[in-house]
Order: sequence, then structure tokens, then C-alpha cells
Amino acid sequence: MNTIIGLRATTLTPFAYHSLAVQGGTATLPELIGDNAVCFGLASALGYVRPWGALPPKDYRRDLLAMPWRASVLMADAPRLLPPLARRLNLEEEGGFPKKLRDVVYKGNLKQFWTTQEVPPEAVFRGALFGVDPFKDTGQDSLVIRIGLHRNGLVKLERDDSIDSVRLNAWTAMQFERALSVQRFLIYPLQLTAPMPLGQAAEEVAQWN
Repeated sequence: MNTIIGLRATTLTPFAYHSLAVQGGTATLPELIGDNAVCFGLASALGYVRPWGALPPKDYRRDLLAMPWRASVLMADAPRLLPPLARRLNLEEEGGFPKKLRDVVYKGNLKQFWTTQEVPPEAVFRGALFGVDPFKDTGQDSLVIRIGLHRNGLVKLERDDSIDSVRLNAWTAMQFERALSVQRFLIYPLQLTAPMPLGQAAEEVAQWN
């Protein structure tokens, strides 16, 4: 993990996560792209993900160990969200579910309509990647990865040599039995350290094995 690659990520399409509960739905955390979203997005784009008929048991440590890189959290230059977007879960006409479940819906115990708030296109995030340089390996100046719910969001990654400090995710460090001080607890899988110099961050992620 000695190689350090500064990253600039630019959203090409909106993306959403169910990060925060808000009235009538959920909202995305607009200020960051998680380190694991970057790692898994790169793994999928570069062919590290094997096709499966069903997902294996969730094990982040196992999956990250299979990847030749680690990432910092990517922080937004100017966090923004789009207005709420209404969505519908249509159980009656399309779902074909039995009357018992439809009755639960009618009583209000399962929402048919809710909203999400997405990060807009052209939002810029910055951070770093540690390990194998995917730009050098592929001979490309930029790479496009998928993130967000159902991998519906497209993000362009480019090299950024201006990066001098990053935040790590203390939750990811815990998967490798490393304890880092948390400056900002956002949600359980996103626990941000204070900004640290790139060299210090690289030394830390080198222990994540």
C-alpha cells in the first residue's frame, strides 16, 4: 500500500443511499463518498467481482483483503442535494402479493410512497487511493465506477496531485482490528477520523491486512 494516488471524483449521474431518515423518506449524506463505495466500485469496474447467482455472507474484511487497494473517504468540495424525489413501491398491480399483505399496506404499515434525496451530477469529491494504481494499470486517465442504491450512480475518477490530507473511516479500520480516533460519527459504517497527512494515512492503511 505504499503507492498513494490522489483522487478527484465527479458525479456523472445522481446517486442516493438510505443514509438519513427524514420525514416521508430518506436522504443521502451529501458531503462524502464512502471508502468502501470507492473500493467496491473499482473492483466491479476492473473485473475483480465474480458473478454469483446469490450473494455470499457479508464479510467486508474478506472482500477488502481480495482487493489490491484501500481508500480514504472522499469529501465533497460543496455538498449539495437535489429536491426530494417521490418513489413508489407498487405491490398491488405489479407485485402479485396475496391479499393478507395488501391489507397490511392499506392499513399504513408499509409505505407505498416515499421520497429520496440524491446527490446531483457534477458534484466533486476528493480523497486518495492506496495500493495498486488503477490508472497506470489500465493506461486510462479516468475511470467510471458505479455507486449508490442498486449501483445506479456513475462517478468519474481522475488523478488529483493536489491532495495533501485525507480522512480515513475508523469503521473500516475496525474490520482489521485497528482502533482510530473518531472526530465525526455520521452513521455506524461511516466514522471519520480527523484529516491526516497522506503519508500518515498510507502508513495506517498498510496495517489493514
